[in-house]
Amino acid sequence: MSNDSVVQPGGVALHDPFYGAPFTEAVRRFWRKYTVFTGRASRAEFWWWWLTSFAIGLVLQLVPQVFTPDTPVLENPVGSYLFMLWVLATLIGSLALGARRLHDANLSGFWQFLHVLPGLGSLIVYVLCLLPANPKGARFDR
Repeated sequence: MSNDSVVQPGGVALHDPFYGAPFTEAVRRFWRKYTVFTGRASRAEFWWWWLTSFAIGLVLQLVPQVFTPDTPVLENPVGSYLFMLWVLATLIGSLALGARRLHDANLSGFWQFLHVLPGLGSLIVYVLCLLPANPKGARFDR
Protein backbone atom coordinates (compact mmCIF):
# COMPACT_ATOMS: atom_id res chain seq x y z
CA MET A 1 0.00 0.00 0.00
CA SER A 2 1.34 3.38 -0.96
CA ASN A 3 2.26 5.71 1.87
CA ASP A 4 0.44 8.67 0.28
CA SER A 5 -3.03 7.06 0.58
CA VAL A 6 -2.71 6.87 4.37
CA VAL A 7 -4.65 9.61 6.14
CA GLN A 8 -2.27 12.29 7.40
CA PRO A 9 -2.42 14.19 10.72
CA GLY A 10 -4.80 16.77 9.22
CA GLY A 11 -7.30 14.05 8.34
CA VAL A 12 -6.69 14.29 4.58
CA ALA A 13 -4.79 11.77 2.48
CA LEU A 14 -1.48 13.10 1.20
CA HIS A 15 -2.49 12.77 -2.45
CA ASP A 16 -5.64 14.89 -1.93
CA PRO A 17 -5.66 18.70 -1.70
CA PHE A 18 -6.07 19.89 1.88
CA TYR A 19 -8.57 22.75 1.70
CA GLY A 20 -8.20 25.09 4.67
CA ALA A 21 -4.87 23.54 5.66
CA PRO A 22 -3.38 25.04 8.82
CA PHE A 23 0.10 26.53 8.70
CA THR A 24 2.02 23.58 10.15
CA GLU A 25 0.26 21.01 7.99
CA ALA A 26 0.83 23.07 4.84
CA VAL A 27 4.57 23.27 5.54
CA ARG A 28 4.72 19.56 6.39
CA ARG A 29 2.94 18.66 3.15
CA PHE A 30 5.35 20.83 1.17
CA TRP A 31 8.32 18.78 2.37
CA ARG A 32 6.53 15.42 2.11
CA LYS A 33 5.49 16.14 -1.50
CA TYR A 34 8.71 17.92 -2.47
CA THR A 35 9.09 16.30 -5.92
CA VAL A 36 5.43 15.48 -6.67
CA PHE A 37 4.28 17.40 -9.74
CA THR A 38 1.02 15.46 -10.15
CA GLY A 39 -2.16 15.95 -8.19
CA ARG A 40 -3.52 19.12 -6.68
CA ALA A 41 -2.80 21.53 -3.83
CA SER A 42 -5.23 23.88 -2.14
CA ARG A 43 -4.82 27.63 -1.93
CA ALA A 44 -4.08 27.30 1.79
CA GLU A 45 -1.26 24.83 1.13
CA PHE A 46 0.26 27.09 -1.53
CA TRP A 47 -0.03 30.44 0.22
CA TRP A 48 1.08 29.20 3.67
CA TRP A 49 4.22 27.81 2.05
CA TRP A 50 4.76 30.97 -0.02
CA LEU A 51 4.48 33.14 3.12
CA THR A 52 6.82 30.83 5.05
CA SER A 53 9.40 30.76 2.28
CA PHE A 54 9.26 34.54 1.86
CA ALA A 55 9.72 35.10 5.61
CA ILE A 56 12.66 32.69 5.83
CA GLY A 57 14.28 34.29 2.77
CA LEU A 58 13.86 37.73 4.31
CA VAL A 59 15.36 36.62 7.62
CA LEU A 60 18.31 34.98 5.85
CA GLN A 61 18.89 38.20 3.95
CA LEU A 62 18.64 40.50 6.98
CA VAL A 63 20.14 38.58 9.93
CA PRO A 64 23.75 38.87 8.67
CA GLN A 65 23.15 42.63 8.61
CA VAL A 66 23.19 42.59 12.43
CA PHE A 67 26.81 41.44 12.36
CA THR A 68 27.92 43.88 9.64
CA PRO A 69 25.96 47.11 10.22
CA ASP A 70 28.28 49.17 7.98
CA THR A 71 27.25 47.26 4.85
CA PRO A 72 24.16 48.48 2.94
CA VAL A 73 21.18 46.19 3.61
CA LEU A 74 20.83 44.44 0.25
CA GLU A 75 24.57 44.35 -0.46
CA ASN A 76 25.55 41.97 2.32
CA PRO A 77 27.26 39.03 0.58
CA VAL A 78 26.61 36.58 3.44
CA GLY A 79 22.89 37.33 3.36
CA SER A 80 22.84 36.99 -0.41
CA TYR A 81 24.60 33.62 -0.24
CA LEU A 82 22.27 32.32 2.47
CA PHE A 83 19.26 33.51 0.50
CA MET A 84 20.49 31.83 -2.70
CA LEU A 85 21.11 28.59 -0.80
CA TRP A 86 17.52 28.75 0.47
CA VAL A 87 16.18 29.39 -3.03
CA LEU A 88 18.17 26.48 -4.46
CA ALA A 89 17.14 24.17 -1.60
CA THR A 90 13.43 24.87 -2.13
CA LEU A 91 13.30 25.41 -5.91
CA ILE A 92 12.08 21.97 -7.01
CA GLY A 93 9.54 21.76 -4.20
CA SER A 94 8.22 25.25 -4.93
CA LEU A 95 7.82 24.45 -8.62
CA ALA A 96 6.06 21.18 -7.74
CA LEU A 97 3.72 22.95 -5.32
CA GLY A 98 3.01 25.65 -7.91
CA ALA A 99 2.16 23.01 -10.50
CA ARG A 100 -0.19 21.26 -8.07
CA ARG A 101 -1.85 24.58 -7.18
CA LEU A 102 -2.42 25.38 -10.86
CA HIS A 103 -3.80 21.88 -11.36
CA ASP A 104 -6.39 22.55 -8.62
CA ALA A 105 -7.60 25.53 -10.68
CA ASN A 106 -7.70 23.23 -13.76
CA LEU A 107 -4.65 24.83 -15.36
CA SER A 108 -1.49 23.20 -16.62
CA GLY A 109 1.61 23.46 -14.45
CA PHE A 110 3.44 24.73 -17.52
CA TRP A 111 1.93 28.16 -16.86
CA GLN A 112 4.83 28.52 -14.44
CA PHE A 113 7.10 29.20 -17.40
CA LEU A 114 5.70 32.73 -17.17
CA HIS A 115 8.10 33.19 -14.24
CA VAL A 116 10.88 33.73 -16.81
CA LEU A 117 9.21 36.95 -18.02
CA PRO A 118 10.71 39.81 -16.02
CA GLY A 119 8.32 41.50 -13.63
CA LEU A 120 4.87 40.62 -14.91
CA GLY A 121 5.44 36.89 -15.41
CA SER A 122 5.57 35.99 -11.72
CA LEU A 123 2.70 38.34 -10.95
CA ILE A 124 0.52 36.55 -13.52
CA VAL A 125 1.42 33.15 -12.05
CA TYR A 126 0.57 34.33 -8.53
CA VAL A 127 -2.78 35.72 -9.73
CA LEU A 128 -3.50 32.33 -11.35
CA CYS A 129 -2.71 30.68 -8.01
CA LEU A 130 -5.45 32.80 -6.42
CA LEU A 131 -8.11 31.16 -8.59
CA PRO A 132 -10.56 28.95 -6.69
CA ALA A 133 -10.56 25.19 -6.95
CA ASN A 134 -12.18 23.79 -10.08
CA PRO A 135 -13.63 20.27 -9.89
CA LYS A 136 -12.34 19.64 -13.43
CA GLY A 137 -8.82 19.89 -11.96
CA ALA A 138 -9.24 16.29 -10.80
CA ARG A 139 -8.03 15.32 -14.28
CA PHE A 140 -4.50 15.99 -12.99
CA ASP A 141 -4.82 13.39 -10.22
CA ARG A 142 -3.23 9.99 -10.76
